[in-house]
Amino acid sequence: MSKKQRNLAIAAFILTASHLFFYNFYDQLSGWMNLRDYLPIFQVVSLLLRLAFLLFLVIAGFKNIQNSRKLLVYYLVLFFFNLILLVLVS
Repeated sequence: MSKKQRNLAIAAFILTASHLFFYNFYDQLSGWMNLRDYLPIFQVVSLLLRLAFLLFLVIAGFKNIQNSRKLLVYYLVLFFFNLILLVLVS
């Protein structure tokens, strides 16, 4: 595994961990935004950020899979895990 592949894999893992952290506090964040009348903006921005993150996973996965097929399972697991979180929150 090259240094670039390792860095992309670590970035994908860190972003997945941050997505899971965001998922745990989504109800509290949306309640706080609702009290301040920012809920529609918050929902749109959070959906766009999560979709951008899924797009990053797809692009990083395709770049790394071209070089090494061993990473296919890793990126598929991360992608579907984040997709499930996206569906649960939306």
